[in-house]
Amino acid sequence: MTIHKKHIQQINDELYDIFESSFDEIFVTDANGYVLVVNSECEKNYALKVEDFIGKHVKELQEMGIFYPSATLKVIESNQAIELVQKTNSGRYLHVRTRPVFTNDGHLKSVISYSRDLTDLMELKRKVEEMEEQLENYKKELNEAVDLEGIVTKSEAMKKVFSTIQRVASVNTTVLLLGETGVGKSRVAKLLHQLSTRKQQPYHELNCAALPEQLIESELFGYEGGTFTGAFREGKKGIIELSNEGTLFLDEIGELSLSAQSKLLHVLQDRTIRPVGSTRAVSIDVRIIAATNQNLEQMVEEGKFRRDLYYRLNVVPITIPPLRERKEDILPLVYQFLHHFNTVYERNVRLSPKALDAFLGQEWKGNVREVENIIERLVVTGEEMITLKDLPFAKEFAVDPPVHTLPEMIEHVEKEMVIKAFEQHRSSYKVAEQLGISQSQASRKIRKYVSDSTEY
Repeated sequence: MTIHKKHIQQINDELYDIFESSFDEIFVTDANGYVLVVNSECEKNYALKVEDFIGKHVKELQEMGIFYPSATLKVIESNQAIELVQKTNSGRYLHVRTRPVFTNDGHLKSVISYSRDLTDLMELKRKVEEMEEQLENYKKELNEAVDLEGIVTKSEAMKKVFSTIQRVASVNTTVLLLGETGVGKSRVAKLLHQLSTRKQQPYHELNCAALPEQLIESELFGYEGGTFTGAFREGKKGIIELSNEGTLFLDEIGELSLSAQSKLLHVLQDRTIRPVGSTRAVSIDVRIIAATNQNLEQMVEEGKFRRDLYYRLNVVPITIPPLRERKEDILPLVYQFLHHFNTVYERNVRLSPKALDAFLGQEWKGNVREVENIIERLVVTGEEMITLKDLPFAKEFAVDPPVHTLPEMIEHVEKEMVIKAFEQHRSSYKVAEQLGISQSQASRKIRKYVSDSTEY
């Protein structure tokens, strides 16, 4: 008999352990709706002690606002199992599954409810919906952008540039493009050519800073055979002559030597060139588009750039603003480059909302060229979904820790909410009030997540 009692006690202890260690709240009433027993999960869900439930009627608890609606009342009325979402007095949401228990003769004996807290999951769902809405807004903004021959913009500043380009493209006047390195001067130069009546004719570019001074004149004007040791015996045409009837884009024009500047001025005035080592003049019809990131006016005052050439080039100056002054263009550019490089490398890389936000938050000292280079790198080396941690400038942002499982996600969201509430209030009582939990719970979570919380 003693062994039998010990065995029964052992079973009861095991059942109690199972009852208490359940992840779900277990809530048991008699057939009339009076609470018989609850496990300690109730304290977390309702911020009320276990003993405060025992003996109370579920209708009374409902009227007190502890929870609503009462699933137990609905089961007593219908004698059928039900499931519903219940809101508690602490602002939490529970998924409640309630089952009737019957005696052998079919009478209702008790009602058992199993409740699982959905609050954090609902918060995650809300955040996901917000991110999806943000992506839709980005796409909507992209659709509002202006696309002129492959150059995309949404900013008013660049739309004004586009308007000027469309007006001057059809005439043959010289254009001077001004702006920081990487703003897209070469793209604008190509656009001027594509919109002009010369679009079927040659288009050439020459970076004046890329060649040594002793070679720049021969590259521009060409040379006669026998002029240089090791050069082509028959001579070579210069890039100006090769661009005849078309367009020549001279980038970094401020790097030209004074000697080359003098010869270029002659080209603009007389429409002729004289190859190096030659006495013959060659007539040419070429449109010159020049560009620089330097202050040519200052260079003129310092004697580093010919004043007369400056006035010849500065007929129609077009200043391209830096990307930091037209942030509306960042996302259209990102999507444009993303589409381009996905096509080139046969990838399907996308950017997460936080990654897109990070692009918006950058200063982009390298302007459009820097954005293009980073997008190409991400497409080539990245996974299919680029997140904040994948960005080369991710260290400038608070990167979310990697989360892989549902408990990790829930804990991460909880941590964010607790830290934010504590930073705002510096009080466990107010944190508890804002988050809808007990003060003791708030204190524990603050100690767990906030490092400087010794006093609150």
